[in-house]
Amino acid sequence: MAALSDVQLGAGLAIGLLPVCPLPLPPSRVARVKLALYGVLAAVSILVGGVLAQWPAVAVTAMLLAGGAMGHLVAHLRRPIAMLGLLLCLPLLAVGFSYPGPETTAGLAVDILLGTAWAVLVAVCWPGGRTPAAPPVAEARRTPATMVPYGWIAGLVGAVCAAIGFAADLEHVGWAPAAALLVMRPNPPTQRMRSLDRLADVVLGAVAASLLVAIDPPGWVYAGAIGLVVVAATATSGSRWYVLPTFTTFFVFVLLLARDPADAPHRFWERSLETGLGVAVAALGAFLVLPAVLRRRRRDAAEPPPGTSTRPPSPRGGSAADPRRAD
Repeated sequence: MAALSDVQLGAGLAIGLLPVCPLPLPPSRVARVKLALYGVLAAVSILVGGVLAQWPAVAVTAMLLAGGAMGHLVAHLRRPIAMLGLLLCLPLLAVGFSYPGPETTAGLAVDILLGTAWAVLVAVCWPGGRTPAAPPVAEARRTPATMVPYGWIAGLVGAVCAAIGFAADLEHVGWAPAAALLVMRPNPPTQRMRSLDRLADVVLGAVAASLLVAIDPPGWVYAGAIGLVVVAATATSGSRWYVLPTFTTFFVFVLLLARDPADAPHRFWERSLETGLGVAVAALGAFLVLPAVLRRRRRDAAEPPPGTSTRPPSPRGGSAADPRRAD
């Protein structure tokens, strides 16, 4: 309905639905209300990122420290909900870097809160189902030995991407660090699949949106396309493929290009190259740095403390260094 009069408003509100509508629908209505937590955390994370983006050095440092702190939180709480910090809050903190200043991010945060309220309302009104609810985040081996270094490396990856964006004066500084953090996972096969999927998804979503704005359709066509994409984002929540970036990119491109279709080639290469940068830095962090750190920690844990003798004790119970004291 919003897109009929203002395409950009319709795309913005559709983006606001995405923290909640792709989630599995729990059978309990009480559990459905709790889905609002995802939207609230998303809005707050983007808003905080926008505030920090006013001071690039502070933003980069905050990204590193936030990753380390969230890694410690996940390792010691050992609850699935704690993973939201690394999987949701940290990437969306990076998204806020694209919109410096609270007045810039406030509109997006409001869109997310409105979309969250609407998605939760529809979920609560929907009849209860018998399908058991899926866990809110993917399970992982959340041991301190793994998650603490993973959190610090995730923060470092996001900080490196953000530093590159600020130094290069990119228009959307947050695109590269967000892409990196959204594909990073403690499980290498999962990250490898998500990395390839995200690259393909971004290209597909960007091309679809660019073709739509190029034909300059009437408002009802935009409204229908936005509605169909929301349906697709919701209906594919259980897919084993990482397809959500296709729909996110579609909405972002409609938002950016609705009033300037000629800018499509620039936006396409901007989004694609920054996504590639984020995925590449994430690969370096997860496939090279993290394994090296974990190997070092295991080696240090296996070594005896300094001053501890590694020689076997004397068969008679005495000191190996002084056999005369064996008796």
